[in-house]
Amino acid sequence: MNKKDFGWCFIGSGRIAERVTDDLLKYANGSYPVAVYSKTYANAQHFAGEYGAVAYKSAEEALLDPKVKAAYICTTHPYHKEYSVLALNKGIPVLCEKPIAMNATEAKAMTDAAKKNDTYLMEAMWMCHNPVIRQVIRWVDQGRIGKVCSLSASFSTSSMFDSDSRLFDPQKGGGALLDVGVYTVALAQAVFRKIPISVKADADFAPTGVDCANAMIFKYAGGAIARLFSATIADEPSHAYIAGQNGHIYIPKFWAPKKAALSLKGKPEEIFNGNFSGEGFQFEFDAAKEDILAGRKENGLVSHKFTLEVMELLDAAHLEFK
Repeated sequence: MNKKDFGWCFIGSGRIAERVTDDLLKYANGSYPVAVYSKTYANAQHFAGEYGAVAYKSAEEALLDPKVKAAYICTTHPYHKEYSVLALNKGIPVLCEKPIAMNATEAKAMTDAAKKNDTYLMEAMWMCHNPVIRQVIRWVDQGRIGKVCSLSASFSTSSMFDSDSRLFDPQKGGGALLDVGVYTVALAQAVFRKIPISVKADADFAPTGVDCANAMIFKYAGGAIARLFSATIADEPSHAYIAGQNGHIYIPKFWAPKKAALSLKGKPEEIFNGNFSGEGFQFEFDAAKEDILAGRKENGLVSHKFTLEVMELLDAAHLEFK
């Protein structure tokens, strides 16, 4: 186990906080939770007891713990802006769960707060830091599959409808697009690195009014197309394909992959194995820690520009839903 030398304030203590901390304490380069705030103090106390942090009754108190070097915002996304800006205004670097906000306007307010306070902010799009995805992008950039012609990605979960669940409650930021569709859009943005010239989208809706299944088509200058699907009610494999003129790349469970396959015409399939332990949350925390200690204000892979473009595309898709 690495020496604990970089303390994080967790704002939020739910399931994602627990999954992340399991990876941090086993595999990250010194990151660990030192303070925690939850809207329910008992939940914060439980988390603190499990992971050796200190529970606080207010976010302000938690952020001001003397051992805190950065804040990890892992509440439901309607509160991401509020708590991120609170930390940024105190000069505390922020890693904020995805989607970084409810819409591009909120996201822009957050990046503006980071710039105003000369303080670090990164969206916790952990997929982009995964060694497998980084290798996939290298294959694309090296021209291994030739000109990219299409990308298809699906991320679906099968959940029973519950009006109180964060997946279906609009007050909790419910909807498949914001919960899992953001990964498909982020993958397209990581591969193409430009805004599509057209966005087409449609959705089915839960009784609460949020989307429970959606499909998007992005068309890019030069002829490439991305076909993206996400749902909270469908048991569909969450895989991705990137097709080029000379071959294709297959990424099983693309949002948290352990391997990817490169297939070229007339050649044996090439497999890249990530060879890492845990789910892979450690890589985004290692990247954030390295950036912060180096004095950088944003991350090279998940820059403010990248995050804002993804949010703008999510907004555009929402406007298309009928």
